[in-house]
Amino acid sequence: MTAIDNQLQAILDHPLAGCAGGGALGYVGLDIPPDLLLAAPRGCCHLPWRVSQHTPVAEQWLESTFPIWARTVLEDWAAGRFDCFAEVVFTRGEDVSQRLYYYVCELQRLGKLAGPRPRIFDIARIERASSHRYTESALRALATELQLSSEALRTGIARANELRALFAQWRVANRSSGSRYERLVRASLYADVRPLGAGWEEAPPDIRGRLVLAGSSPPDDRIHRCVESRGWLVAQEYYGRDLSRLGDAVDPAAADPIAAIARGWLRQRFLSRDAAHSPARLLERVSAARADAVLLWCAREDEALVWQVPALKRALQERGIASLILGARSWDFEDGAAEEVQAFLEELRP
Repeated sequence: MTAIDNQLQAILDHPLAGCAGGGALGYVGLDIPPDLLLAAPRGCCHLPWRVSQHTPVAEQWLESTFPIWARTVLEDWAAGRFDCFAEVVFTRGEDVSQRLYYYVCELQRLGKLAGPRPRIFDIARIERASSHRYTESALRALATELQLSSEALRTGIARANELRALFAQWRVANRSSGSRYERLVRASLYADVRPLGAGWEEAPPDIRGRLVLAGSSPPDDRIHRCVESRGWLVAQEYYGRDLSRLGDAVDPAAADPIAAIARGWLRQRFLSRDAAHSPARLLERVSAARADAVLLWCAREDEALVWQVPALKRALQERGIASLILGARSWDFEDGAAEEVQAFLEELRP
């Protein structure tokens, strides 16, 4: 392993290290502007999930329709693993996140769960003026609750813009394995990866083909490694937690940082909720990656995404792009999907 791989593994093995001092800010879900999160003067990170973990406590409370990751989060919450957080912000923009919020609130009300204070954050994404006003109001309320000053918000904007530029550089250069980029983006949920941004990129080895991975956010880099095991490269992704997850840059000199953050974040698009534009955006990723094929993988619990599959499939067929559609699959990728992916790639070998 290289030095950067060792550093990434250390972050992913100990995702809460930066919050160990207590009083930190946690969050669940990606529909929260990073500018606001990075403005927090204390530690801040996404609540980590586990792919393989028994969740006997969580299963007493959550229905089977909750994905594995949500059950592991609640299991760790009940075990006190998240006591390092003073509060946790859940986004209403993701169905699982908002449902988990209400369960945490009710369990705390009943005295069955302790831990940090849960908060809900909601924005409106219908393209109209009232959506901007609502979103700006929601951001102001959250910034006030978290005691974030205008100066702190400008610092958050600057930090987020630096990370956006770094992600854009990685996305364009594409000079390393897809699995490493996945680990970098996942590590950015827990720690500042900006110091890892320079001097490490290397051209990937000779590859048989280039692929776009789209659909649900994967649990980790296992799908990328599955693709790489057949000599292919995941050259671009199109899912919620990819290199474009931070949205566009925000004006750091704006007189009203909250208004600027709101304007910028409402331009951000999410595959599961962007039915009108998702086929075109997928084709843009295919073109940018010079991809030979697309793997569209959808976790079973990602119900909103299911409605997108026919349009995405049709767009790929009309362009003559080879694709493998894996719908309603197990989130841990241990339902035979790996074998199907490998067989698909072998059939495409020149």
